[in-house]
Amino acid sequence: MTQELPDAAVRREITGCLDRTLFVEAGAGSGKTQSLVDRVVAIVLSAHQAVPLRHVAAVTFTEKAGAELRDRLRIAFESELGSAEPGSERAVRASEALDDLDAAAIGTLHSFAERILGEHPIEAGLPPLIEVRDEVASGVAFDDRWTVLRTALLDDPWLAPALLLAMAAGMGLEDLRSMARAFTENRDLLESRVLATPAPDLPAMGVEGLIIEARRLAGLRDHCTDSEDKFLAKLDALAEWAARLETAVDDPARIGFLAEAATLKWGYGQRPNWTRYGLECLKGECAEVAARAAALRAGVVDAALRRLADRIATATLAAARERRAEGQLEFHDLLVLARDLLRSPVHGAAVRASLQQRYRRLLLDEFQDTDPIQVELAVRIAGGAGGGAAGWEDVPVPEGSLFLVGDPKQSIYRFRRADIATYLQAQQRIGDQLVLQANFRTTKPVLAWINHVFGLLITAEPGSQPPYHSLQAVRAGVSDGPAVTLLGACLHADRPSADDLRAREAADVAAAVGTALAQRWQVAAEPHTPDGDGRRDVRLGDIAVLLPARTSLPHLEGALDAAGIAYRAEASSLVYRSREVRDLLTAARAADDPSDPLALVAALRSPLFGCGDDDLWTWQQAGGRWNIFAPLPDTVPAGHPVRDAVTYLRRLHDDRTWLAPSEVLGRLAADRRMLEVAVGRPRARDVWRRLRFVIDQARAWSEAEHGGLRAYLTWAGRQGQETTRVAEAVLPETDTDALRILTVHAAKGLEFPVVILSGMSSRPGGLRGGVDVLWPAAGGCEFKLRKDIQTGDFDTAKPVDEQMDSLERVRLLYVACTRARDHLIVSLHRKSRQTEPDGDSSRTSADPTFIKLVRTAWLFDERRKVAETGGSGPGLVLNFHDRAPSELAGETCGTDQTRTCLKVRSWQQYLSLVR
Repeated sequence: MTQELPDAAVRREITGCLDRTLFVEAGAGSGKTQSLVDRVVAIVLSAHQAVPLRHVAAVTFTEKAGAELRDRLRIAFESELGSAEPGSERAVRASEALDDLDAAAIGTLHSFAERILGEHPIEAGLPPLIEVRDEVASGVAFDDRWTVLRTALLDDPWLAPALLLAMAAGMGLEDLRSMARAFTENRDLLESRVLATPAPDLPAMGVEGLIIEARRLAGLRDHCTDSEDKFLAKLDALAEWAARLETAVDDPARIGFLAEAATLKWGYGQRPNWTRYGLECLKGECAEVAARAAALRAGVVDAALRRLADRIATATLAAARERRAEGQLEFHDLLVLARDLLRSPVHGAAVRASLQQRYRRLLLDEFQDTDPIQVELAVRIAGGAGGGAAGWEDVPVPEGSLFLVGDPKQSIYRFRRADIATYLQAQQRIGDQLVLQANFRTTKPVLAWINHVFGLLITAEPGSQPPYHSLQAVRAGVSDGPAVTLLGACLHADRPSADDLRAREAADVAAAVGTALAQRWQVAAEPHTPDGDGRRDVRLGDIAVLLPARTSLPHLEGALDAAGIAYRAEASSLVYRSREVRDLLTAARAADDPSDPLALVAALRSPLFGCGDDDLWTWQQAGGRWNIFAPLPDTVPAGHPVRDAVTYLRRLHDDRTWLAPSEVLGRLAADRRMLEVAVGRPRARDVWRRLRFVIDQARAWSEAEHGGLRAYLTWAGRQGQETTRVAEAVLPETDTDALRILTVHAAKGLEFPVVILSGMSSRPGGLRGGVDVLWPAAGGCEFKLRKDIQTGDFDTAKPVDEQMDSLERVRLLYVACTRARDHLIVSLHRKSRQTEPDGDSSRTSADPTFIKLVRTAWLFDERRKVAETGGSGPGLVLNFHDRAPSELAGETCGTDQTRTCLKVRSWQQYLSLVR
């Protein structure tokens, strides 16, 4: 007899209580998408309150998820049609649902918003036909807008003082470009956050008082009884600073001198030498002058930045209005225009009533990952004509009209505007809360570890962290191979450099992979069954290494190459900085611009032409010039590598006028045998994929821009300079068995028999996209362009943002660990350091709290369980480097200078080893 699921009652409510609005928290591996499918099928086939599929909207997070949802619904309705009695009402409804499926509102939030606008274009102020630009076309359009805006900023006399002051403080035009990019991505916030108050006037830079006070303090050197006292030099520096400040002819010059005050230091000096004027008092007054100078500079910089932000925000909104009038929309425009349409005081009520009748049931999947605008769209549509309240929180939602499913513990997309606070707020206000806890993915031993560790790490905090609901395993474990493995369980007391630490970690990861294969760890065969039957040996393709960030990727690749382990790196990458792409673009630049000798020489020395330094030397000695149109030296014979390369590039230069940029790149790749040459490299498939990707993007660029090769190369160069990450399409490769390397974000929604969580020694990144923009909950906008160039309240708002980021990092680790099915390996490599304050952004993912819980709390909890039952806990492997005496769980574990591996089969054995 099959045992009932622990949350079977909740699942029955999902399919049976169709007249109730439900908000379902579905833990990792609990089948959240399947619960949504079951709900849709129940709604469409209900005997008493059926709703045709054409009146149902199901919104997902990604296009892939939407396609999967559509396929699952097709299978479900076909199954229902096959099992129903022919001609019955259920069979008729299932047949109608299959007919409606292709046109049904099933897809991403952006596609749903586009559908809304397409149904009501006039009310939205759009032309009858609209076009949605893809990512490349949007980037090209932004570059064009920035070129125009940059000229306008430089020509605007009202902005000139602010621009001069900000640039004198160290700001560059590229910083303003980054601000414009950030404002474009958040344009729905500009009117209420940036433009809500008028741009401030620039404060007067009265420095006379500072100069007088600095000179007064410098004059107190006569109070010193020792001419050799070291603090006298500090007073002399203060006097020199005041003199330089006095020579400043205008405010931009004064900004630079004010910044110098921060470099003045007030140490040294001997108290007995300052009997007539206390040294500590003098130091305090000097520091006060420096602080006043810093405050004056900060106030001026703040006003200048806000004036520039006002102008950029105004231009951003004007560009959005222009796109709307032309019907040339970008992805974020879809959401903003759909929301504005539902809010409209003129057409909003009629549109909401129409959409409520059109979409009688709305189901939102992966609710924790989507834009905050999503909940407002859903609530206002469900509310119909009565959904016009100022805030979506006050809109009454008819029972049964909404179904939301998500997992707040997997909310990891703040950089894409996913807001955990919005999720938690919606969870409290919308519908009845249900929790799915049955986990079909992960085995019991691994899930026990996850529950204990994250049950302590994830604790409820209002508006920022959800409570932790333990997952209940459905699958039994496999006995061969440890369920949980810790790498680097003991800290590196020799305090290695970051590169050394990553190299050691990478070596342990490669060793763990080799151990799993050599010891033939067991994994569940596909499809895995709840009782654990059907096992097989682990294969390389079963293993996935997940990285919180790609900082440690080069070291990991080196270790895997050294070990002879095949792998493929997936998800986003710095394609435009890869060697093969840089060589391809350099050759195209050499063919396009004869006046660029550096590009020509770099192209000649690249693998595309293979000219060695000796070839370049003989060419130079024979009178050859670094210009493809210069006369070819008569003394250089045919067949000389440089002569042949220059001849080829000259011919390509002539042909480029009638070739699209993608065709130029394609010809270079084909003629110079780039695909064939890559065969000899360790990761030929990665090279092929990147080359194909760049050529495809060049084709997309041409469709959006219709420009020539030089304009394309300028755009492509910017992709490399901005460290633009792109998602490489990775098709299934059934002819190779290779380990997979992914970021945790890319692995979300996937599962793997063996997961290795590595790279946790990396720290959070700095400015995203060149500028750090904060949108505090209290309102307003704070931003930082670079060091010491920020708005006045940025430092006040930043700690809250860092706290949210710290909480999200914990959720990121949870997502990574719950991708594992049979075996989980967690790297804790880190070096000893002084205790850092909680919330410090410099802390790594493997911070002391996580380490303590993983190594100590759970181990001793298992010891207690063993003592109670007399049995043995799940296998645990502790790999660590004992380069110096180290401690585990508070007790010495050895002083051997070589790597040590403790394979523990019972907790009694573990305790005997560490005593």
